[in-house]
Amino acid sequence: MPMRAIDTNVQSSGVQRVLWITLALNLAVSAGKIIVGRLTGSLAMEADGYHSLVDGSNNIIGLIVATFAFRPPDRGHPYGHRKFETAATGLIGMALLTLAWEVVSGALERPAILGMPLIGPVNWLVMLGTIGVNLFVSRYEAREGRRLKSAFLVADAAHTRADLYVSLGVVGSFVAARLDLGWADPMVAVAIAAIIAWQAGQILRSAFHVITDRAVLPPEVLQALASAVPGILRVHDVRTRGRRDAIFVDLTVHLDGGMTLRAAHDVADRIETVLQEAHPEIVDVVVHLEPEGHAGTAPPKD
Repeated sequence: MPMRAIDTNVQSSGVQRVLWITLALNLAVSAGKIIVGRLTGSLAMEADGYHSLVDGSNNIIGLIVATFAFRPPDRGHPYGHRKFETAATGLIGMALLTLAWEVVSGALERPAILGMPLIGPVNWLVMLGTIGVNLFVSRYEAREGRRLKSAFLVADAAHTRADLYVSLGVVGSFVAARLDLGWADPMVAVAIAAIIAWQAGQILRSAFHVITDRAVLPPEVLQALASAVPGILRVHDVRTRGRRDAIFVDLTVHLDGGMTLRAAHDVADRIETVLQEAHPEIVDVVVHLEPEGHAGTAPPKD
């Protein structure tokens, strides 16, 4: 069956627009935190600034991916290029795990650092501005990711939410510095690392399911939809794979052996239409037709 047409140009341009906006914001908050962190001796703030540069690199990766992921199928990639985006999503998951390890390492080294940073009004203003930007970016990316059906933007929004926890941890270190509570900073950092690691696990788990062709939709749901099409005698071997926003389906249906080829083809077209109307995320349906009573036909399956 032919693959359903998708306006990939709209998706690609939309994802790129979001990534350019978030890249500019990440670079702005990164510069602010690095400069102020160095001037005031706040290692946590400076480190958070460098982490924002990592976010910017993720945006650049996303821009590169968006150029390829939404291209239509070709000879080299007959199923399309959407797994380019899955691969980039996995990179974000690995970046989150790396960030979690860096936070834990910093927490372990903190007691060995002598002296407290000189926290002033500028530190608070920059961090409050960072938190505001992170809230905007995470909500904006998540909303646009759902609208544009982009798993990369949704994953990057989760990464930005992790950045929010990191920024709150930096604010906590400010309070600890004011109160001379040196033990509070590493405790907060470890809690932040645990949250980030959990998010990384969820993202990597999702990417792993796509790469290993885990079933995306319950087969009994699609079997019921296909069985309701007039002319169908039996449906079995329903399989799905792909991403939740780009699902591939194949199934076997049995028809009356006396049906003409034209009529059988029309039934297959109706099956494709019914499945895609019920689940618009389905991009391709392959229907294997078997005449009832055909030699070698498998016995009926429930």
